[in-house]
Amino acid sequence: MKTPSLSRLAIVVIALSVIATLAACGGTDAKKGTPANRLDLEGRTFVGDDVFVDDQPYPLVKGSQLRLSFGDQNIGAQAGCNSMGGDASWAGGVLAVDGKTLVMTEMGCNEALMQQDTWFADVLTSKPTLSQSGSTLTITTGGTVIMLTDEELAVPDASLTGTLWRLDSIVTGDTVSSVPSGVESTLQLSDGGELTADLGCNSGRGRYSARGNTLTVGPIATTRKACSPPESEVEAAVLGLLHGDVSYSIDGNSLNLTARKVVGPGPTRLVYRSS
Repeated sequence: MKTPSLSRLAIVVIALSVIATLAACGGTDAKKGTPANRLDLEGRTFVGDDVFVDDQPYPLVKGSQLRLSFGDQNIGAQAGCNSMGGDASWAGGVLAVDGKTLVMTEMGCNEALMQQDTWFADVLTSKPTLSQSGSTLTITTGGTVIMLTDEELAVPDASLTGTLWRLDSIVTGDTVSSVPSGVESTLQLSDGGELTADLGCNSGRGRYSARGNTLTVGPIATTRKACSPPESEVEAAVLGLLHGDVSYSIDGNSLNLTARKVVGPGPTRLVYRSS
C-alpha cells in the first residue's frame, strides 16, 4: 500500500481547515442553502399559515394567517388580531427580539385569536432560527416550524383606487392604537380623483390627486351629526391627517398614510386594510 505523499497530506489538512473556518463564520443552512449571515429580509413582509409542531400540522384560527415584516433593525407582526412590533436583529440567522420594546395593540378579539397573538409573540421572542429559500422564510424554535411566503408573491398589492380601505390602526408618535371595537372608518378613492370616507361617525367627501408616493387631499366636506367618544376621537384622527400632502405606500392589502407635517397632537400615520 502506498503512503500518501506529504504534499497530498498538506492539501487535505488545508481543505479541512477551510471547512472548519467556514463553519465557524456563521455557517450555511444546509437544508435551505442560504448563508445565515446573508438573509435578505429588510424591507420585506412574509405571510402564511403553514405551521407544524413536532412534525404535525398546527392549524391556525380559521380565516387567520401570520404576518412578519422586517424593517431597519425592527420587526412588525400580526397573528390575526392585534399588531405587534419592536426592536430586533437577525444576524447569524437568529431572530433576537427585544422583549422590553415589543409592544402590541389592545384590540378586543375572540379568545382564540387572543391566544394566537400570545403564542406568536412567544415564538418571536424565543430567539428562533431563520432560514430562507427564495421567497420562503422558515422560522424554527424547538419543535415548531413556521413557513411564510414573501407577501409580494402571496398577496399582490391592492389598487389604490377602487378599493374599500378599512381603518385598522392609528399611529401617534411611537404609540399604535387599534380602532375601537364597534367603530368603523373607511376610505375609498376613485380613478377620477374623488374621495369618499366614513370617518367613524360622520361621512365625508372631497377631491384628491396622486403623484409618485404623495396624495394631495383637498378640503373634505362632512355631515354634521353629533358624535361621542370613541367615534369622535377616530373621526378627529382621520380628519387630522387627511389634508394637504400625505405620503402613502401600499404593501399587499395594507395602505399606510403618513403625515408630511404633524400639527399638535395629531396622528403621524393611519393604517388601512383592504376589504
